[in-house]
Amino acid sequence: MDPFIFYRGFSAESPVTTGAQHLSAAATRLCLSVVYAITDLPEAIWVEFKRLLSPQTLWGLCIVAAGWLIASVIGGPIGAAINGLLLAYGLYELWPVVKEVAGDLWLWVKTAYYAESEAELKRAGHFFAEALAKGGLTTVEAIVTHRVFRATASKLRQRWPTPDWLESRYAEAERKRRSSAEPEQQRRSSAELEQQRRRLNELNEKLASGASRVIVPAGKGVGEFPTGLAVAGGLAVALGVGATALWASSQKDKK
Repeated sequence: MDPFIFYRGFSAESPVTTGAQHLSAAATRLCLSVVYAITDLPEAIWVEFKRLLSPQTLWGLCIVAAGWLIASVIGGPIGAAINGLLLAYGLYELWPVVKEVAGDLWLWVKTAYYAESEAELKRAGHFFAEALAKGGLTTVEAIVTHRVFRATASKLRQRWPTPDWLESRYAEAERKRRSSAEPEQQRRSSAELEQQRRRLNELNEKLASGASRVIVPAGKGVGEFPTGLAVAGGLAVALGVGATALWASSQKDKK
């Protein structure tokens, strides 16, 4: 991985440049950890995740989360520099909101910020996925739907453009989710088809048994309405419909 990803430097002689680099690297680590988490999210969480977090919105969220951590928790010269950088965007108004809800995502933010390797970023991603599964989506939504975030998101992306790698990795993680889900869906379809076959076989046996009982024996009921034949014919139609439905289902699964 690019060593810049793990940059946490700062120089008082160049606070704006090094402060911006520090913030960008921290946001990069947070974003990477989230991308690693995408394939592990339960389907219901993933649906809501996509609704809330496009690559662009995710990048803005990570800048805000990293900025809050550096300015409010890390502190010191770098904290003051980041506060100064973000002051113009009015993001300081978001700090109380982030502080109030950050408890749910604290392990993710802290682990990603201090990560020194890809393995540690993946660990941070695990914490992110775990937090979302426990209700952290509400936390994320509270931030990205806040009026200040919505008002400043485009300006933030002008200062720190959404990286190309984020869009491509996001798309790659989404493809991996789909490809890993396909075999499971196929297994479910096969199981459902087998279950349908069993049910149809059972139905066939019941109908055949019923037909043998209702068909009128030869030489009896001559001249009367052939009830037995009518019932038998109806049963045959039912069997044919069931077989046709099963055949159509199996053909659909093969496509």
